[in-house]
Amino acid sequence: MRYRRLGGTDLDVSAVCLGPMRAATKEPTEDAKSKAGEDALRFAIDAGVNFIHSSYEYRTRWMMERVLKDHPKRHDLHHVIKVPVPDFKDGGRFDAAKFRERIEEALRDLHAERIAVLQWMWRSDPNDDDLRVPMLPGLMDDLMEAFERVRDEGKAGYMMPFPYTVASTRAAMETGKFDGIIAYYNPIEMEMAELFEELEERGMGFLCIRPLYQGILTDQRAKPGADDRFSDPKFADDLAKRAKVAEVFAEEIGGSMTGFAIRFALAHPVVASVIVGLNSPAQAEGIIAAAEQKLPSPRVVTKAFELWKAGFGI
Repeated sequence: MRYRRLGGTDLDVSAVCLGPMRAATKEPTEDAKSKAGEDALRFAIDAGVNFIHSSYEYRTRWMMERVLKDHPKRHDLHHVIKVPVPDFKDGGRFDAAKFRERIEEALRDLHAERIAVLQWMWRSDPNDDDLRVPMLPGLMDDLMEAFERVRDEGKAGYMMPFPYTVASTRAAMETGKFDGIIAYYNPIEMEMAELFEELEERGMGFLCIRPLYQGILTDQRAKPGADDRFSDPKFADDLAKRAKVAEVFAEEIGGSMTGFAIRFALAHPVVASVIVGLNSPAQAEGIIAAAEQKLPSPRVVTKAFELWKAGFGI
């Protein structure tokens, strides 16, 4: 397993961060889907994955709890959890009790002594920059007080926001209070790439969410069948972008778009790990293997950014 230092921290994390968003049913059952998710989690940890992403919103921690409660490597794991405070309907008000609740429940459910990274999210209704960016300065004092308290108690290590947009990301970076950024990044969603140099200069890390662009950048999407959800006309533009990526990077892709997407996300040194759903041992094995292969050159990242800026020629 490839390990990378997460900028802004003292953490060496696996290049693959397992995300169990869809790895189990929402309630405890003995169904095949949840069993496969449990097997995927065990396989990934045994294969060297030491970075796990979760959220109370996914309602899959019951499956994780079954695996982690007696796993011999559970104390070697680094957890990153979503902490959306304020949430959509909170009217922009920070609630320190809710902030702590999200952390305490994760510690309990994951059988962990510390949450390595808090993925802090400040949400608004509607959830756009016109509301979110002006909210941030008024939240920071209360947020940092609450974070420093749990950090000093040894219950949390670092805090990185998920800011949704470039404008909100810039606002978060300018506070000087965060250790890094967590955001979408893949050959189709390249917005955050323009901030990578500044993140490095500031000594901040980056965690990549959605490296496979919700499944579009996978081998299965080469030719969506009639029963594939991506056959819906609303995905036509995304599939056209995928086709352009496949054309421009045919040599780098080789035999697998899935493998290329994982390697691509890790090609820039500021990206420490890719947060990706692993719902079966076969998926876990394939993604882990891809992350261990030779990474694309910086030239490929630059070329992808230029393709994105050109609108993929569509």
